[in-house]
Amino acid sequence: MTQVSQRTIIEIKKVLSQNHRANSDELYANNFPDWFVIQVQSQLMWDWSSVLVSLRRGAFFYSNSTYATPGETIIPEQRFLEPERAKVLGEYFIQKLAAFACTFASSDSLMRSIQLDGFDVDTAKLKLIPLEGPVSVQQEADRLSSLVNNCGIPNPDVVLRHIQDAQLLYADGKDHPSLGESRNVIQSLIDGISTETAAHGKHTTKLPGGTSNRIDYLAQVGFLTNDEKAAFNSAWGTLSAGSHPGVPEREQARIGLTLGLEFGQLLMLKLANWKRNAYRKFSKP
Repeated sequence: MTQVSQRTIIEIKKVLSQNHRANSDELYANNFPDWFVIQVQSQLMWDWSSVLVSLRRGAFFYSNSTYATPGETIIPEQRFLEPERAKVLGEYFIQKLAAFACTFASSDSLMRSIQLDGFDVDTAKLKLIPLEGPVSVQQEADRLSSLVNNCGIPNPDVVLRHIQDAQLLYADGKDHPSLGESRNVIQSLIDGISTETAAHGKHTTKLPGGTSNRIDYLAQVGFLTNDEKAAFNSAWGTLSAGSHPGVPEREQARIGLTLGLEFGQLLMLKLANWKRNAYRKFSKP
């Protein structure tokens, strides 16, 4: 079962700690088992930090809620539970609590954190739904950061800062600045690849200024195919557009972040092969 991040766990704690509705009656009314409610109330005294950490460890389901050790549980229907199975069950309840917390008015930061983890929220069924795609935004960001660190692109620290800022701004609800940072990820990678190619590839085509012109340049020297050129121009145009009528700003920022990370990975994977061939051609992977 895919876990939510520790960042999201902190956001769950913040929301539940600030809302008086997070009480035994509300939990029970939302189909949390009675033994679960009793453990939260009597053993952990509504300390949501302790509840969530205990669930993550798998310790929540034992009489001693500090350590997950084989033994008798608090679950009437399952008196014995192996620690690894307890951790899976703990994640189930963390995600149920996350969805429950998203029914409160103060949950915008939590919703954003959940989306960065690769989930959407079904508040009717109190469950998290994986977004389209096999991995989370955080995993994609980590993958791109690793490629940037290993590919030898100029000014990697600048690229890494744009990746981090795009995520942090989105999590803070600063949608337009986040979209701008996603655009900067692509721009800084295009600039770096273009200048490296111009310096080492011995091409007759002169290096132009401006991102759009440099996308054209990379197509002219053979780094981008015509189809890739069209795709990058489209992505660049989408990230540069001032608004997209009918699409909420939060969704624009999330989609822009995904575009920036995915197109960035494509550029880095191509660059590694491009460099091995003296910035002039590609070999088969």
